[in-house]
Amino acid sequence: MIGIFIFGNDYQMSEKKVMIHTKTNNLSTIMTFPKHEKIKGFIVFVHGDGAQNATQDDGYKPLMERFAKQGYVSISWDKPGVGKSMGNWLHQSMTDRANEVTEVIDWVHKTYPNANYRIGLWGASQAGWVIPKVMKQENKISFALLAAPAINVMRQGIYYNVWQAKKSGATNQEINRIKQNQKKFYQR
Repeated sequence: MIGIFIFGNDYQMSEKKVMIHTKTNNLSTIMTFPKHEKIKGFIVFVHGDGAQNATQDDGYKPLMERFAKQGYVSISWDKPGVGKSMGNWLHQSMTDRANEVTEVIDWVHKTYPNANYRIGLWGASQAGWVIPKVMKQENKISFALLAAPAINVMRQGIYYNVWQAKKSGATNQEINRIKQNQKKFYQR
């Protein structure tokens, strides 16, 4: 059974771990390269909310493999304070996160100076706020792919925290207090 699992999941890509140094953090990064296709470009992964590592606990790997089969290098990093990345993702604003993505794109251009590759962005959930900011400040983006992008940060935050509270058995009074505290937090 183990042999079938190992051979059945032989990803058609190669991985390389790199440390990308930004102005504020060192980001532990994974790059996946096509094994057989000519490189057409790079896809920079933009995480959603939460303490996420570069591969989303290997959940991104099938997507990275699909991109590799199309000739794209995927770039994704542990969020600051996760894995070997320095910093604390909880201290980042959406603008900070957009600046981080832009610095990674700058790193790609410096590391591959003679390449005229297309650069795209992929993201889900909270990346729906980050990617438009990146595209506004970075004119080298060829395309963006968004999966279930979040639209309203306050509504998403309230929904998530209420869901967590209900899951742990909170009373209606506690849930209402959470809603009010969240509204106050987002109105700052």
